[in-house]
Amino acid sequence: MPSSPQDPARLLAMAAELEQLGPAAREGAEEVLGHFPEIGDRETQVVLDAALEQFADTLRAVDAAAIEIAARLRIAARQPGAGGPRTSAGPPDATPRTTPDATPHPTRRGGLFR
Repeated sequence: MPSSPQDPARLLAMAAELEQLGPAAREGAEEVLGHFPEIGDRETQVVLDAALEQFADTLRAVDAAAIEIAARLRIAARQPGAGGPRTSAGPPDATPRTTPDATPHPTRRGGLFR
């Protein structure tokens, strides 16, 4: 069943919000990694370090997903059925090759978790 047409302005507004979420998640990941507390007990320290690394990885995944979804929403806003003008930015199913700050998209660098 085809989806109903969406308002292009609403799609663009959602994309703009996601584009703000991505960098915030990325900054959060860096901040988490910058605050490794010293516990004293070696086994507890190893577990805590692993948990913080996993949390940072999760935030980086949120960043990558937000960038990708925002790009797809912008593409969807250009679809003829969305009510917005179609641009010559590429085929509707084109996956972005870079992030908004022109760095390679994480999925283009061999995956989210290196």
